[in-house]
Amino acid sequence: MKKLIFSLLMLQVCLFAFAQGDIDALRYSQTELGGTARSLGVAGAYGALGADLSSAIINPAGLAVCRSNSFTFGGSMINSKSKIEYQGNSKKDFDFNLALPSLGFVFYNGKYENRKPATTGWVNTNFAISVNRTNNFNGIRNYNGANNDNSMLDYFAERANGLSVNEISATSEELEAGYYDLETMAWDAYLIDSVGNRTFGAAIDPLNRDLTQKNVITSKGGTHDIGLHLSSNYENKFYIGGGINVTTVRYKEENRFIETDESSNFNNWSVWSLEQNLLTKGVGISANIGILVRPSTNVRLGAALKTPTIYDLRDEYYNEMVVDYDDGTYGEFQSVEGYYEYKIMTPMKTTLSGAYLFGKNGFISSDIEIIDYSTMRLRPTNSAFEVANDAISSKYGKAVNIRLGGEYVRNMVRFRAGGARYGSPLATAKDDNLTQNYITGGIGLKDNNWSLDMSVIQQLGKETIQPYTLDAGIVPTATNKASRNSLVITLTTKF
Repeated sequence: MKKLIFSLLMLQVCLFAFAQGDIDALRYSQTELGGTARSLGVAGAYGALGADLSSAIINPAGLAVCRSNSFTFGGSMINSKSKIEYQGNSKKDFDFNLALPSLGFVFYNGKYENRKPATTGWVNTNFAISVNRTNNFNGIRNYNGANNDNSMLDYFAERANGLSVNEISATSEELEAGYYDLETMAWDAYLIDSVGNRTFGAAIDPLNRDLTQKNVITSKGGTHDIGLHLSSNYENKFYIGGGINVTTVRYKEENRFIETDESSNFNNWSVWSLEQNLLTKGVGISANIGILVRPSTNVRLGAALKTPTIYDLRDEYYNEMVVDYDDGTYGEFQSVEGYYEYKIMTPMKTTLSGAYLFGKNGFISSDIEIIDYSTMRLRPTNSAFEVANDAISSKYGKAVNIRLGGEYVRNMVRFRAGGARYGSPLATAKDDNLTQNYITGGIGLKDNNWSLDMSVIQQLGKETIQPYTLDAGIVPTATNKASRNSLVITLTTKF
């Protein structure tokens, strides 16, 4: 029973190490360009303009600019690419998926004077129901290379240090139902050995390390904001709006890591693999509020604030280790199917916007977002999360996202172009790590009762990936130059 209790405690430690940490907090704190094709055509720089469903996620005051009931529906095709450099080796991979970027209604309630729209006082109050996709997690990261310096087995050995052989050995319950932690799986698989009192090492010839490593990470899912918003218009000069957002989360990851012993050492194993499966589901809640002002006929200014989102999440996980030994035998070691429930608090977001209208001929607009990622937090408070939260405070900092775009109107045709740069959330970002750049363009057709818009978005980013960490030694790092091409089409009809 004592060993079972110890193993359950180790299960919690393992879960924290592999399922909840600063990377998870960041995943749900960052958002991508989202909304309608109309706003995406100008790189999302729509905070000061309004009259579009995307105002629900940028500045809800813009919903009050709408002068009629409307329904918006959109679809998108997304092609994701990765090019990863690892240990001097380059690897490309691709992924394709369809998505629903925006859907919703705006209900107009206007005041009339002598059967004409009022121009004094609060002239209209609008209610909106919106669904906007704010993250797309679909993608593949695939890389491989030779590593003669260290192994993931060194990581397992470091985690096992401090335990006795009895403590790391599997219990009868684990042998029957599944392992609680990766160290015990590696121990039973003869991938780590005891090299001293409560000290362990990787089962690799230290004088003849010749390893090939391969990592394939497949992720799927996304986040969607479902919002209820109320906005009002004062004399067509001042607009205010706010709402409640429920964010749905679904994230699925399959992470398969493989090491192959290329040396002539035939006294242990030839190849081993670890497959880690994670499914995260949950919901978050937040609020946003914004204002728009029209100091002149041509100038629009806006400001918006989105509160931190509080997520209630549930992780479901399962791990499997497979080893091919040099003598021709093999072993399979499976973990229990576990779960853990926790919370994540994302940072507050502040948006400042400005636009200049060239009469009915078009506009230029820009948005600036300020986000302090050091305020991300994992809950409930415990020793493991305290370590993660301390790491967040020191590792992350303020990021500035800039969006700039413009539209040219020619009769019923709209031509759009824009660009955006989303700053790195890291306090010290080397080589623009985790920075995202967007180049967008679009075209639209607008009639009295409908509009059809199409946009193309090119997203470019860079990230570094470490398959494991070590207390001692330098871990090789993979560099991913990722890109994503999206085609978004949105139809809006008045009713």
